[in-house]
Amino acid sequence: MFESHVSKILTGWTLTIFTGLGLFYLSRKATTKHRQEQMLARRRAQRAIENIENKKIMAGLPQLDETKLKLVQDLEIEMMSDMYNRMTSACHKKCILPLYNEPELGKGESVCIDRCIAKYLDIHEKIGKKLTQISMNEQKIQESSS
Repeated sequence: MFESHVSKILTGWTLTIFTGLGLFYLSRKATTKHRQEQMLARRRAQRAIENIENKKIMAGLPQLDETKLKLVQDLEIEMMSDMYNRMTSACHKKCILPLYNEPELGKGESVCIDRCIAKYLDIHEKIGKKLTQISMNEQKIQESSS
């Protein structure tokens, strides 16, 4: 009798634990899906805002002939290449020790590099937008004074 009572209690606890784990798994899966949907919606909204801002900027720029457009494209490629090289060098110096102990990056090194690159690109984007804004303001001032 005592054994059957213990068996019933163990069966009850087992069912409770498995039910709790199942519910935890389902709620975590739903939460993860909800977070992913929110992040996707934020990215879409941010892209839409950036597209609107880019269209405003492009509308204010003078039309370029093909040779000037090619020159601008070449300069853009050169600037991006230079930015990439400086970013790689700076983040490598900051995050990776000069003496390699392992052939692969450690978790701390990977996290450091991710953060370094994200900050570098964020600042580069902000500076680019500010310089474009300053340039457009100067152009407006020149046009109004002419």
